[in-house]
Formats: sequence, C-alpha cells, structure tokens
Amino acid sequence: MSDIFENWKEQKFIVAPQYLLDKPEILIILTDISFWADNADSLVEWCEKYNCTTQGMTVCLPNEAALTMFMLKWL
Repeated sequence: MSDIFENWKEQKFIVAPQYLLDKPEILIILTDISFWADNADSLVEWCEKYNCTTQGMTVCLPNEAALTMFMLKWL
C-alpha cells in the first residue's frame, strides 16, 4: 500500500483513497496551508455552488462530476 501523503509537499491537495471513507463521497485533503489560506473564501463559495462541503482543510464532493469541476477550477 502506498503512502497517500508521499508527494504532499508538491501538491495543493490530494484525493483520499475511497477505502479510507465510510461513505460513497469523495474527500479532498488540502495539503498546502498557503493555498487554503489564500483561497478559503472562494473555496467556500465554490462549494456552495456545486453542492459540496468544507470542514477545515477538507472538501467533501458528492460525485465524480464534482471532482472533475474541482480539478478544473483548483488544479
């Protein structure tokens, strides 16, 4: 099993593996605190628009379509 945080210094966020979750949702873990601090308000607005939720430095997405939209916006 690979370490999900092995490249965390090179990325703004990671997509958590599904086996870590007990729900069918998709979890994004923000790994760059500067990215999070600089974009927190915009991220909350984006989440409201696309029916996602934020909690601390995580974003919970309801489906693959929302994941695609997240990647297009924030990658």
